[in-house]
Amino acid sequence: MSLLGRTRPQESVRSPASRAGRRIRWWPVALCGGWLAQVAVRIILAAFHGFPILIPDESGYLLAARLLAGGASSDLSGRVLYQAGYSLLICPAFWLSGDPVTVYRIVLVINAVLGASLLVPAHVALRRLGLSRRRAFPLAMVTASLPSVVYYGQYAMSDAVLPLVVLTWLLCVHSWVARRGPGWGIAASALAAYCCSAHVRGLIVVLVHGGLLVVLLVRRRLPGRDLAASAAVLAVGVVAGWALNSWVRAEIYPGGPMALGPLVVDRLTTWNGWGWTLGLAVGKIWYLTVSTWGLAGVGLVAAARAVLGRSTPLPTRATAGLTLATLAGIALATSAATPDEGTVANFAYGRYVTCLAPALFLAGAACVARATRVTAAKAVAAAAVLMPVCALVVWLHAGVRLTRSFFLSLDFPEMSALTWSWDRLRLWWVTAAVLVLLPGLVLAKGRRAGPVLAALVTAVNLAVVAAVVGRDARYWADALFKASSLSDAGLRPEDRVGIDYRDMRWQIWVSQAFLVQSHLQPIDRFDSRTLPRGLTLVIVPWDPQQPPRGTWPAAPLDFVPISAHWSDSGSWVAWRRR
Repeated sequence: MSLLGRTRPQESVRSPASRAGRRIRWWPVALCGGWLAQVAVRIILAAFHGFPILIPDESGYLLAARLLAGGASSDLSGRVLYQAGYSLLICPAFWLSGDPVTVYRIVLVINAVLGASLLVPAHVALRRLGLSRRRAFPLAMVTASLPSVVYYGQYAMSDAVLPLVVLTWLLCVHSWVARRGPGWGIAASALAAYCCSAHVRGLIVVLVHGGLLVVLLVRRRLPGRDLAASAAVLAVGVVAGWALNSWVRAEIYPGGPMALGPLVVDRLTTWNGWGWTLGLAVGKIWYLTVSTWGLAGVGLVAAARAVLGRSTPLPTRATAGLTLATLAGIALATSAATPDEGTVANFAYGRYVTCLAPALFLAGAACVARATRVTAAKAVAAAAVLMPVCALVVWLHAGVRLTRSFFLSLDFPEMSALTWSWDRLRLWWVTAAVLVLLPGLVLAKGRRAGPVLAALVTAVNLAVVAAVVGRDARYWADALFKASSLSDAGLRPEDRVGIDYRDMRWQIWVSQAFLVQSHLQPIDRFDSRTLPRGLTLVIVPWDPQQPPRGTWPAAPLDFVPISAHWSDSGSWVAWRRR
């Protein structure tokens, strides 16, 4: 009997060398084919996109990428600082084209290539968790097609690459602790430092990784020179990332970014603040488990058992401990730093923890696939208890705001598609649906049902993303482009554009900052004496009840209104220098 079941008669007469040769032949073909399929699916979905809609996030990363590519800066003062680690990866798009829409599409292709590459570390992780290639490959395909992984790859955001980076970081740590060479420790430290340069939650990854180095040093698990090399790379990488982000901050946020430090301090030093933080952190855990069809919950149970089990090998225990510590740190830190914006996402929001979704999904899938039916049933039962408990906390924490606050379906892609509810979060319906699906994982254990179930889940994953992108994202992209497009104003690449952002909706001027290829200059006062020199186009807010010429009484004589733009999101008039 083999791990997969009874050996076929025709295979039993083959020599080990012939079987190994056949495995070598099909494995690279399957991996390359799977990767190409993942890239193709992502590019097909990206065809619906042509304009950034998750703003100011996307605009912040894109403007930083333009700056890194040698282009113009802009002014996003007062907005959250979007760190430049991800922007480094997409800045080549600005070398290939000067058209903002084309640049955006190239960025999505870059995302597709990087996001599809998650297939490789996912397969490696499953092999290390004890699965054969035949069982690991379809599960790796499912992991690479998780809705959160594919969905956020449709936008110019760091979430498009962080799942790949975090999973690879965990695998490098596993290899290093397993004494496969000091290079793995250096690679792990470099990846942790990159996370810190790409998003503020990467600071949690750095702290957790640094904690691992201290533990290994105290327990003398690895040679001191290996630990010193890894620590040096971590320190140099963090300093380099800090220097890069400091430069971007000075160029794009000359008036300073939004300060979240005082909010975090208040949240962590008051009882009400801790109530908010813990409530939203539990909401993130609920989202994580439900958005992975319950398997991340099984993975949480498996990781906790690996950490507490005395017989667990050190590499597995270290990796599981890092995963749990990182999840807890990110959930708490991002919850403490989240302003109360009057939205449903203030109580259940999963984007910040989706970087760990593949790792926990893989742990849960491997637990169900390898364990006995009894053991798998126990893990699934524990996850089935975790989900409604977290849902209850969210329900009690949010109260009536769960149904009365602003709901944006783009924040809840899996939930909106699963319940086909685009105007509110059906918390209990979603939880119940996943609870019904979970027992099927145990019942479907086996050699024949596994591939069929993997194909079915992959199809569901992609259908969820297709539904959200086709129904929702496209609508918002069209609406935002209509509200902010400068095509009616005859925008030229050489134009220098100024905007009166005081009374303009920030969604419009932040979007226009990406459309303008030169520096979009915010103007505090429309006065001929303070007007920056060299401006050729000026955008001012417009009340449609007044004539366009009345929008800028102090206009210099050489400026004339050339376009009046009206939309539900805001109205403005473009003035051009003659």
